[in-house]
Amino acid sequence: MNALMNRTGRTTARAAWGILALAVLALLGCGRKLADDASLKRRPLSLIPEANVRMSNDPAKTETFRDAGLGLFIHWGPNSQMGTEISWPLNQASDDYVKKYYALAETFNPVDFRPAEWARMAKLAGVEYVCFTAKHHDGFCMFDTDYSDFKITKTPYGRDILAGVVDAFRAEGILVGIYYSPGDFRYQFETGHRFKHLYEPDFTSPDLFGPRKTSFIDYERGQVEELLTRYGDIFMIWFDGNCEPLKRRSWQVKQDVFIGRGEIPTPEQEIPGKADDRAWESCMTTSIQWAYQPEADIRTPREIIRNLISIRARGGNMLLNVGPRPDGRIAPPDEARLRELGLWMMLYGEAVRGVRPWTVTNEGDVWFTQRRGDGTVYAFTDLDYAVDPAQPNRAPGRTVTLTSVQASPETKISLLSQAGDLEWKQDAKGLHIKVERRQTVQLIRRPGTKPGDPIQIVWGPDWPVAVKITRARPAGQAAAGK
Repeated sequence: MNALMNRTGRTTARAAWGILALAVLALLGCGRKLADDASLKRRPLSLIPEANVRMSNDPAKTETFRDAGLGLFIHWGPNSQMGTEISWPLNQASDDYVKKYYALAETFNPVDFRPAEWARMAKLAGVEYVCFTAKHHDGFCMFDTDYSDFKITKTPYGRDILAGVVDAFRAEGILVGIYYSPGDFRYQFETGHRFKHLYEPDFTSPDLFGPRKTSFIDYERGQVEELLTRYGDIFMIWFDGNCEPLKRRSWQVKQDVFIGRGEIPTPEQEIPGKADDRAWESCMTTSIQWAYQPEADIRTPREIIRNLISIRARGGNMLLNVGPRPDGRIAPPDEARLRELGLWMMLYGEAVRGVRPWTVTNEGDVWFTQRRGDGTVYAFTDLDYAVDPAQPNRAPGRTVTLTSVQASPETKISLLSQAGDLEWKQDAKGLHIKVERRQTVQLIRRPGTKPGDPIQIVWGPDWPVAVKITRARPAGQAAAGK
């Protein structure tokens, strides 16, 4: 009898636990929907009083940003169906074209969108943070906002894409950033403000917009609040345009959110000529357009890697952009570049993460970074891959002489990812390093040393390498960098 009661009790307990588990799973399964339903009743948001807001980035977050070094920018929207630049076709467009452009939302259905695949690829590429376009200048919202009906959840796709991106990248340990355009052409078009430039917001406009019938400033403040409260821990928000009221509201909601553009320099498609030992970011594309473009003019991996090196040598971050296809996949040329960058980062990423500028940015074609506080210097150099038929097994290499770096008796010099040390000598003329890559990584084709020599297969890749120099200090006579 006791045994029967014990078995019955265990059965009842298992049944109870099963019912509880099903209830929990059901609750989790509709978690996003419950959050959305609750948002319709918008509970009051606790804001930091304006007088108490620090109107600058959090110092600790700033250092985290600077350490990251490499970010992934993603520009995406319904316009990708036609391969145009995002938003900008609306500039100087006829009303008829504007209506056609906005009608693209009615057919936007990226059925192959796999955010976990994007995030895994970004992780392989060495990306430390992502910045995704929640709303560009055209006003289309890639998130489920209460303030506009021009949004992803009103398309055939019908799901919150920003939520998928945020969850996937965060799961890979990548810091989450959100791009938001204060300029909103949809608002201009629907309220009769076509004379305004699509890039610039008019925060004084009283005209009501959207399902909540709010003024422009309340519409945008409301969306910023949604972005900073509904999507977990947001590391960065990136305002593309005049944003003073939105900066203030962001820091009222989340004082330690890092603000990219709007608070730090963020040049596009260019690299400043001098080192700047503060937070800044150079925004570069894999091609020449921010949004997806069929048959894009794609940059070479060498150019992308060179850009990253020169940006990091000058103290900045590189935010590398890709534009996904309309079906939700990363275009094959962009995927190839991310994988190639990932190989380089796998080999030499230590030299661009957590680093700051050296006393000079470069000596000729050799570029430098330094690790904070421990006397480690990294020198980036190309190697000679030319094949001499008389020496077919010669390792690619080069001897460099550095005049800005002084070795010490404790110094060790190595090629990152390669076993063993490199040969070196310090004398009055500088630090001489014989760089050889003996590690066999990837096969490439290279021409011979003389015209008519056959093309040979050699070990590459033919990209800059990173030399690690420990226990170093600035030389007394430093060379002038560019």
